[in-house]
Amino acid sequence: MLLILAASSLSAETKVNERVLEQLINLIESDGATQSLIISNNEKIIHEFYGTNYDEDDLATSWSIAKTFYAALIGVAIQKDLIAYDDLDKPINHFIPQLKSDPKGEITLYNILAMKTGLEITEYLNEEMFFSLNNLDFAMNVEPKAEQGNVYEYNNVNTMLLNPIISNIFGDSPHEVLVSEIFTPLEIEEYGLWKDSAGNDMTYYGIDLKPKDFLKFAHLIMNRGKLENIQIIDERFITNSIKPLSSGTGEWFGLHWSIRKYDESKTLVGLEVTDGQTMFFIPEERLAMVRFTKYFHNSEKGHQVKFGPLEYLLWMPYSWIKYITTLVASESEPDKEPEDDPSINFPDTKSLGVSELNCPFTAPVECPGVNRMQNLFFGLGDFSSN
Repeated sequence: MLLILAASSLSAETKVNERVLEQLINLIESDGATQSLIISNNEKIIHEFYGTNYDEDDLATSWSIAKTFYAALIGVAIQKDLIAYDDLDKPINHFIPQLKSDPKGEITLYNILAMKTGLEITEYLNEEMFFSLNNLDFAMNVEPKAEQGNVYEYNNVNTMLLNPIISNIFGDSPHEVLVSEIFTPLEIEEYGLWKDSAGNDMTYYGIDLKPKDFLKFAHLIMNRGKLENIQIIDERFITNSIKPLSSGTGEWFGLHWSIRKYDESKTLVGLEVTDGQTMFFIPEERLAMVRFTKYFHNSEKGHQVKFGPLEYLLWMPYSWIKYITTLVASESEPDKEPEDDPSINFPDTKSLGVSELNCPFTAPVECPGVNRMQNLFFGLGDFSSN
């Protein structure tokens, strides 16, 4: 009887609405920019797809999904007793001594993680930090414009400031800490971790992994930081990270995680970012999904940003730089690799096609493709209607 009950329970856990699953698969795989799609239930892969000329061994890039990896290291620090949970309420000048006399030094670590710092956001949402030669200097020189703790405002600078905080807590670089504390337990062996032109570890974007390795991380967060009965990330930290703490436009925000949909029984947690890279999971239904758009990068060039001739234009207004970069990074013909300029090195996810589902810098509910994708994923475990 016990065996029958156990089998029934397992069957219930792994059951999904096949009609909804088919619609979700068709939606994503019909987009010619899709490099990979993996869907799992109860940590078992139920669907796996790779675009033409790609397979499971090809790296994908994260863009802002990387933010969640580095934020998780704060939870690791709590779990290892390097800091206490209450230390989240300490001002960041406790972790970054250079900010002792800087007004932003009074911003708490919690508000950094919750994106409630009040730091200035420029016209392009600090995208221009990427186009600075020294991203860390850029972040350290952004000034507060409002009182902290009041308003959620997504800002790349917040996450770049995790760089010196992580270094101070662990006594090592963020990249080394990420490898030892997250990648090694998850048995992630192949990766690319991007640095800026000055050699600073980027912590707001820039992790290249195999799609299945991104899925491993999604499973770790879905399991509240536990891996095979070993607590890797503090459970309380993860639980609060994936709560809808702050209201945004078409989403809610926890501690560096977006909450896209929720009701009384389940929560859709995750991110869909720059060029259509997606990591979603529903903890209550044990469902997870990663989707990445086609990525081109010559690994022999390493993972340090180089702007080549563009470096001499970085003094110009950002709107001009953006326009020139768009002209340089022109689209290739479908299924044809772009020409690789040896003097330029940065993640290029648009070189093999722009996602039809993605609407850059647009609220999820205002982007038809993203809205449809997350609604279908949210409905995978729903059998009340089709």
